[in-house]
Formats: sequence, C-alpha cells, structure tokens
Amino acid sequence: MKSNKFSIAETSGINGTEIIVKNNFTYELFSILPGSGARISKLFLHNGQELISIIKKIDNVYSESRDDVFNNAKLSPFAGRIREGKYTFNSVAHQLIKNYPEENNACHGFVYNKKFEVIGKTVEENFASCSLEYCYPGDLPGYPFAYIIQLTYQLSQVGLTCTTTIKNNSSGQMPLCDGWHFYFDLGIEIDNLKLKAENCELMELDSHMIPTGKREMFDEFVDGKIIGGRKFDSCFKLKSVDKTETRLISDERKLDLSIWQEAGEGKYQYLVIYTPPDRKTIAIEPMTSNINSFNNGEGLIILNPKESFTAGFGISLNKII
Repeated sequence: MKSNKFSIAETSGINGTEIIVKNNFTYELFSILPGSGARISKLFLHNGQELISIIKKIDNVYSESRDDVFNNAKLSPFAGRIREGKYTFNSVAHQLIKNYPEENNACHGFVYNKKFEVIGKTVEENFASCSLEYCYPGDLPGYPFAYIIQLTYQLSQVGLTCTTTIKNNSSGQMPLCDGWHFYFDLGIEIDNLKLKAENCELMELDSHMIPTGKREMFDEFVDGKIIGGRKFDSCFKLKSVDKTETRLISDERKLDLSIWQEAGEGKYQYLVIYTPPDRKTIAIEPMTSNINSFNNGEGLIILNPKESFTAGFGISLNKII
C-alpha cells in the first residue's frame, strides 16, 4: 500500500462478502458485492459541503422484487429486452429464457447474480481500484458463447469510474450488448429534480417494450428541466461520438450529479431512462446497443474469437464552493 489517503477493506454481512473502497480524507466510498454480480451496494460522494448517498442501496440481495434484482446491476451479455427471447445469429436460431413473462421477453442478461472473483486491488496516491472477473462457460439456454467479463471500479477525486472488458472465449463469433442499471437515489423525490440530457433520438417502443423502428428527435431536457410528473421507460440513441453526460440537479440541495459515458460506435451510444412508480429513484442506464439489438442489429457488437470489448462510464458529484 503506497498511501493511506485511499484504502480497500473487506467485511462480511447478511449480503455476503463486501469490499469497501474509501477515500479516508473525504469519507467518499463505494462497496462491492462480489457474490451478487459484483454490484455496487452503496456509493457516497462529497459535493464540497456534505457527504451524500448517491444510489439506491442494496439492503437485501435475496429480494425478488424486479427493481431490486437489477438494482445497480451489470447487464450482460445483453441489456434491455430481446423480443420473445428469440434471435438468429450466423444462421443459427437461439431461444433465451424469458424472465419477463408478462411481456414474453428475455431481459437484462444473466450475470447480475453471478459470483465474481476479485483479481486485483490497487491503492495509489490519487485513487483506489478493485477488479473482478466472471468466466461464463456458455452453458445457459440461448447463449452458447463462452466469454470472460472483467469489471474495474475506481474511486478518485472525480468520483466513481466503472470499466468493463469482455473477451470472447469461444471458438466462433459472439453477439454482445453491454450495459449498466444504476438506480440513483439522492434522498429527493425525482419530481423535484432537474434532468439535463443531450439532444438525442427517442426510440418508439411497442406495447411489449420493443422498438418499432420509428424514432424522433428528443431535446426536451437539453437546457435542464424539472422532471415533474414525467414518466420514463425510454431508450435514446446519443449523438455524441466521444463522451457525454446526463445530469441530475437540485438547486435547493446544491446537488449536481453527472453520469458520464463513453459514447460513439462500439461504446455506450445508447441510454435508457426509467422512472419506477414510487418516484423515489431514477434509473439511468448506459448501453452499447438498442433494445432488441440481437434482432435489429442496431449498435450490436460482434466479437471474434479472443477479441475484446472495453468501455467505461462514471458517476461524479460536482463540487459546490
């Protein structure tokens, strides 16, 4: 260990092993649950005046509520819905497990509850990071493609950075749509938050939440606007080709949260925003591809054997002086 400004500790509790990465000067921290999809169970960042809880905490990894099951989850090897769980890849038909039976769809992949192994911890003067890995053997229905997924979480003076690397470990090509499913909870009802999002394209969805192919320009929140009673369960294609951010702002609480993502082809060029019925949280979900990309091919990543994909996104709290 080269510095005591940052530290990494391991504890055990009702949710199993928990890894805590902390800035010992600002008390900013996040915790990882390796045995539950390597999900982040809590995140605290400092805005220059106070320490603030940023995301919906994971209190019980055994909860069967759908919003809890995918709370802060890594979505792999597909994010969002696959229509009827069916797709054809390289002339071979596949049938995934339909875990959204009311929609007749498969959704959000299957690593969200898998056990990840810790493969590295780093503590430096200006950051601390933890890397975890899961090796999928290609044994689940509808996805016979073995791959290795590595997640690296880093805490620094600019917040949390999440980097995903996926390597095709099978003998043929594999389809991939990578994403995240963080729920943001700032202790403020989302109706009172201001949302700021870039000019983008809104995908029209049918009654089964599958894109129809129609899209329209969406610029309602470009300049920042109170969410109010606005409901979202929406997918957007971003215009940025480098890096973009979505912001949640509370002037009253002096909060300015940035959720940034690497954008453009082969990165997180799509974004889903979802508002749960209780209006206490809002999901902002970077995705590499459109919903149902295994069928429509929009943004779909295809990896050759031994080829890798890497992309990052992060969460930062702008400092209030």
